[in-house]
Amino acid sequence: MKFREKYVDAHCHLHEFTENRIREFRDFIIIGVSDDEPSSRKTLELAKKFDNVIPNVGIHPWHVHEVSMEELNNVLKLANQAKGIGEVGLDTKFKPETIERQREFFLKFLQIAKEYDLPMNIHGAGTWNEVLELLRKFDIRKALIHWFTGDLKLIDEIVSLGYFISINPAIKIQKKQRQIVEYAPIEIILTESDGPYNYRGLELEPTLIPELINEIAKIKNMNVNDVIEVVRNNLRRFIFL
Repeated sequence: MKFREKYVDAHCHLHEFTENRIREFRDFIIIGVSDDEPSSRKTLELAKKFDNVIPNVGIHPWHVHEVSMEELNNVLKLANQAKGIGEVGLDTKFKPETIERQREFFLKFLQIAKEYDLPMNIHGAGTWNEVLELLRKFDIRKALIHWFTGDLKLIDEIVSLGYFISINPAIKIQKKQRQIVEYAPIEIILTESDGPYNYRGLELEPTLIPELINEIAKIKNMNVNDVIEVVRNNLRRFIFL
């Protein structure tokens, strides 16, 4: 599949932006991730209005304590309308108190992703090993480990599983992401904004991705246009192959 868009945002909470702002992101092909049932429905609607949006449905692990089992089941039923499952996963770094409920929800999303052969957009703060083990156990074919900041040695496992990681504009102020870009093969790297989100004073949104591409090019000693094209090819492999 060919994209007319130049840049890739592989993880964006697009439902939090106004439609006028979304129109400003026309140079980006965007995977819109969702946090709960209302945002999942909104993301699906946005994909009908904007042809550069790839809709994902899911329940963010930070929100599982607010979500009923009925709402979980409603989101699972939306999977056949989506192009992927996300944002889903596990988090013991920021929300350790709800980890058992997070696991209950994540297992359901793994099952539905396997059933529909949908790519997964994964949150794994503090749980990178467990997340990868579950993806392997459920034989998930395509997964993106979003804003990966785990052990560098885990990148070898991610490569062996055929999965991807996404790098964020926060690379400007987060040393670990620079180390990850240095270590990881460019063939598994996607760019993301995770916008709209304020990270240590940095307002994350898709418009920061060109600068992120420049940073990746410097670290990898590559031409900027080559990085752009590799990332676009990586998205094709993640979503469409």
